[in-house]
Amino acid sequence: MMKHLIFAGLSSALLASVTTPVMASEEVAAVTNYGQQATTTLLATTLVQLAYQGYFSDLGIPSHAGFIHAVAADKIDAETLIKSAIAKGRLNNNALGNEEYVSIVTTELHAVAFP
Repeated sequence: MMKHLIFAGLSSALLASVTTPVMASEEVAAVTNYGQQATTTLLATTLVQLAYQGYFSDLGIPSHAGFIHAVAADKIDAETLIKSAIAKGRLNNNALGNEEYVSIVTTELHAVAFP
């Protein structure tokens, strides 16, 4: 009986500690109108989550704690992140000109760095 309780407790602890990461393939796209063109862009929250998880590490953007520290130290801003997403083909070139989108990414970055 004691073995079953220990096993159940360990199993519960293991399951509680497992998180499901947001995968690049699971990203949610939003369609926004900018000027006369409709552009498909990543949601700002998804863009920041991908950066945090290391999706842009090959472009020099650190992941996890390094990402948080870089954002807090103003080494990574919305423009840097958006340019990285454009370089990897995740955003259209005109996303950088969308002031509302840049503002939302900035807000999301601040929420990560200064919770």
